[in-house]
Amino acid sequence: MEKIKGTGRVTVFQLLHDWPDSYCILGYTTTGHFGDTAVLGIIPVEGNPFEPGDLYGVAGRHDAGRFYGGSHDHARGAWLACLGFSARLTPKPETINIPEVEWELDMARKVNLDPGKSDSLYGNRAVIAGRLSLPEPLMVQARALLPEPAPARYGPIGRVG
Repeated sequence: MEKIKGTGRVTVFQLLHDWPDSYCILGYTTTGHFGDTAVLGIIPVEGNPFEPGDLYGVAGRHDAGRFYGGSHDHARGAWLACLGFSARLTPKPETINIPEVEWELDMARKVNLDPGKSDSLYGNRAVIAGRLSLPEPLMVQARALLPEPAPARYGPIGRVG
């Protein structure tokens, strides 16, 4: 895998990627000329059996083509760009926004968004996905965002507490 490094604003958030309780932790940032490339990375959490592995696969399971059209790559890349942009724009209470930090991504895949569909989507012309690393104290904070497994969160009738 190719490694990409950068410094900038990173938004860390939890993603329910498969109903009802398959969560992972993602980081979103941008790179390139004026931040025109979205970067999304899974933040690995040891022992998380629900880590999806392939973010483009997650986008496909969420029927990205229905919303964005174009090629499969374009639709999935657009869905991922929207995911990161939306997490930053309307953060949940658990979201961590880090204004300036060094990051490193083990790139799994890069998709250039289809020309002609738009000049950019959510300010991006390309989307890179993979596994994201931050300095260790921040990785500890990020991993803590992973919710407890469902049996601990829910009782026989509904939410506990």
